[in-house]
Amino acid sequence: MPPNSPIQERITWYWDQHAPNYQRFQEQRLTHPDYNAAWTRVWRDALPDGAATILDVGTGTGHAALTIAALGHRVTGLDIAPAMLAHARDNARRRGLDITFVEGDAVRPAVDGAPFDVLVSRYVLWTLPDVDTALGNWRRLLRPGGRLAVVDAPWHAGGMQHPDTDPRARAYDAEARRALALAEADAITAWEERIAAAGFTDTEVTPLTEIYELDGVHGVAAGHRRTLQYLITARNPDPAL
Repeated sequence: MPPNSPIQERITWYWDQHAPNYQRFQEQRLTHPDYNAAWTRVWRDALPDGAATILDVGTGTGHAALTIAALGHRVTGLDIAPAMLAHARDNARRRGLDITFVEGDAVRPAVDGAPFDVLVSRYVLWTLPDVDTALGNWRRLLRPGGRLAVVDAPWHAGGMQHPDTDPRARAYDAEARRALALAEADAITAWEERIAAAGFTDTEVTPLTEIYELDGVHGVAAGHRRTLQYLITARNPDPAL
């Protein structure tokens, strides 16, 4: 499905107009010492030792990119929503972090710097049409032996239900939900299976219980429910080994 398809255009419209609210909530999380420490541990444990080249696909306002760059990695962040990228660039500038942000489609990312050591995504795969195409393209952007690190969750297990007044009802209508293989998946095993089918190996799934516990104390974004998130790591096979 191309980035100018009606489904993708509606989804991009939603995230673009939602960017100010998303920025406010994510900035609260980034600046909260407990959340910042927890996410720093998530990414530090997921990524290799030493400086690595990282592509953050679907970077949004830069939550993962900012945390990872602060760990000393060289980060490129890609997103399809211009308003999200405007916030991401401002967030990096205010923190003194040198991150390259590029507008582009997560399903067919076109970026300089490949092959990357690691490709990360946070809260992205669930909202992608053509998940299998995306994962295949992500593998091609990784060096042999490179690492995939995905954070996501079965956010809408049991089905997406939004009132007509919610902009998500327009973006994630019945046609869109049919096109999004993971949007209404019941368990994280659906992500694991897609990643394995794309040719990644050594897949590991880690529940992010610390984040879940913090959400229980501090709450979640309006209109969302508390959901256990997972880190999924995998490797791009190296034919030479």
